[in-house]
Amino acid sequence: MNRIVYSILTGALCAGLLQGCTCKRSDNKKGITIVVDKTNFKIKVDRFEDDLFSVKSDSMDAGISKLKAKYGEFFELYNYKMVKIGTSSDKGYPKELHRFITDYYMKLDYERVKKVYPNVNALTEDLSTAFANFKEYFPKKRIPRVVTCISGWNQSVVTSDSVLAIALDKYLGRECDFYLRLQLDNYMRYTMQREYIVPDCMRAWGYATFAFNDSVAVYNVLNNMLYEGKMLYFMKKMLPETPDSIIFGFSPSQLKWCNKNAKSMWTYLLEYKLLFSTDYMIIRKLVFPAPFTSYFPKESPGRAVVWLGYKIIEAYMDENQTVTLPQLMEATDYQLILRKSKFKP
Repeated sequence: MNRIVYSILTGALCAGLLQGCTCKRSDNKKGITIVVDKTNFKIKVDRFEDDLFSVKSDSMDAGISKLKAKYGEFFELYNYKMVKIGTSSDKGYPKELHRFITDYYMKLDYERVKKVYPNVNALTEDLSTAFANFKEYFPKKRIPRVVTCISGWNQSVVTSDSVLAIALDKYLGRECDFYLRLQLDNYMRYTMQREYIVPDCMRAWGYATFAFNDSVAVYNVLNNMLYEGKMLYFMKKMLPETPDSIIFGFSPSQLKWCNKNAKSMWTYLLEYKLLFSTDYMIIRKLVFPAPFTSYFPKESPGRAVVWLGYKIIEAYMDENQTVTLPQLMEATDYQLILRKSKFKP
């Protein structure tokens, strides 16, 4: 069975369009020369939500067969994990699917998505640019099939080994009335905007491609910080023109706070011996999305220690010029990375 990764992300638009030429990019810092033909490199984005809501009530079986034939693995993933209506082989599935696509609120959801995203042309171009960069660095890694959908305001981006699914109903704008009625916190709504889609996609694909290996790396605060920091470093390489505030999902003032208080955060983690804590609740408080980071002032953004992890990774790559991005992404000795980073905030 294919491994499935669920990325429950609330949060970005990659600047720069796909250039219609063969591009040769030399990474002078790392001594890498990679060639990718971008002339024909194009991500295709299938709009599953259109096909789903086109199924006719009087021909459910035929509609289901068409969806299964076109979407394969994703169709089953969507049914039993994203909207939780069972699998297409269940006896009562046609009835459940009919109930879903005729539900008043799901129809409203779909109509709003069509209004905000009448087409996905810009998204297609930005994803093509990002995955062209991915192909440059990781030529042997798989490029996913990309589909859009609605998730009933659940997951934002979901991946399997071969599919990347974008729930457009999680990117309708932070002031969307749906989100206000759902009473979503401000920190959750902040990144539910169009410009966060592509960064969320690349982070999700980074998680799927370079999963945290808990059989090698101890599940503690430091290893989580640096693993998540690697993902931010990866995102910046895939989206080099995207502002840091979008990559990190921070407001400009929150990013300014992190830069100003990096030393204080690091000192606190050391003094209170939090770096090597394996306490799940401590890890959750420090690493998971939140209004602010526990143990730090309320002016801090949630996941501020992940930003700190990124700064350690950045220092490590600056100090170790021969380490390539593929080597970094496969590295699991996070104590060694910290030591060799010579990190001094």
